[in-house]
Amino acid sequence: MKNKILIICIVVAIVVIGLAMIVIKDKNKNIQINIEDLASKIAENSYFEDQLEKVDSEMIMEAYNFSSDEIEKLVSYQGSGASSEEIVILQVKDKSKLNSVKNKINIRLQERKEAFENYLPKEVGKIENNILRVEENYVILCISNDNNGVNKLLNEYLK
Repeated sequence: MKNKILIICIVVAIVVIGLAMIVIKDKNKNIQINIEDLASKIAENSYFEDQLEKVDSEMIMEAYNFSSDEIEKLVSYQGSGASSEEIVILQVKDKSKLNSVKNKINIRLQERKEAFENYLPKEVGKIENNILRVEENYVILCISNDNNGVNKLLNEYLK
């Protein structure tokens, strides 16, 4: 009887250790995102009312007040100006810069919301319901007409 209990305890311990190793491995998984590819995949889908065009990264750096010591890479697509629709995907140089970058994004979103309130009020809802995701040292911002579709694509891409 004591041998059976000992064997059961050993098996349970092995299972617990195995599960812990899986959790630790997944937690330490280093995500690598091809931001050009991901932004293109999002822009090519029907998540937007407007036709999005790729925008010069320097223009986005300035619009969001990002500094070159914060951002490693950045890609953006924007609508014609007749909508608030936009994609910004960036990689920060260091995870310690994430809060600063997110704060700057939130400031820019507030500015855009205020600008669209009088210009195109229906766009304010899109801005307020934006997707803002942080994955490791990547930040993904998407203002679209179909957040469910964008989130589904992101979840598939980031598997």
